[in-house]
Amino acid sequence: MKFKDLNPPIIELAEHQRFYRVQLRRARNTSVRINGLLLPPAGLLEGRFCLPDEATGYFADSQETALYEAVFRRDTVSRSLDDLRRKALVEVTTLGPLRLADVRGLAEPYPVLQAQRIAATQAFAKDCRQRHLNGIIYASAQHPHHSCVCLFASGLAFAKRQSALSLVKPGTNQLLRVVVDAALRSGVPLL
Repeated sequence: MKFKDLNPPIIELAEHQRFYRVQLRRARNTSVRINGLLLPPAGLLEGRFCLPDEATGYFADSQETALYEAVFRRDTVSRSLDDLRRKALVEVTTLGPLRLADVRGLAEPYPVLQAQRIAATQAFAKDCRQRHLNGIIYASAQHPHHSCVCLFASGLAFAKRQSALSLVKPGTNQLLRVVVDAALRSGVPLL
C-alpha cells in the first residue's frame, strides 16, 4: 500500500502533547534507547507501521488506550503478574511540532489499517518516511474512539519521557489503579 493509495491528510501536531506507552522497565541488550524510551530494535517488523531500518515507537492518547494496545488486547486470554512486573507505563511529552499522516478517518473504508496484514501498512509507513513525515496517527484497534501515534526516528527525537510508573508496585502485588481498571474492563484475567 502506497501513500498515494490512501492520500491521507498531513497534520502538524503542536509541541507539548502528552502520549503514553507501555514498555519494559529494564532495557534488554538489544533495546534502542531514545530520550528515556526503551524501544525494540529496528528491523523486527512486528508492529503495524514498523520500518525495516530504524526504530519506531508506538504511543496512545490515554493511559487506558496504551494498556489496551500493549497488555490487554482483544485476543489476550490472560496476563501474569510476573509479566506485568517487567513493564512500566510511560508518559511522554513532545518537544516540537510533528508532521503526521492522519489515517484515523480511513479505518472504515480501508480495514487493512487495523488488520493483521501488516506488510501493507509497513509499506505505507515506509512511503510516509520517504516523504519526510515524523510518523502516523491512527485509530486504536483496541479502544474505540481513541488514537495512537507511531513515531519514526525523526519524531522520536522530539519525544521525551516525563515519567515511568511500574505496572506493579515493586516488592508487592499492588497494581496501578489504571491497570486494575483496564484489566476489569477488558475481561482479561490476571494470573
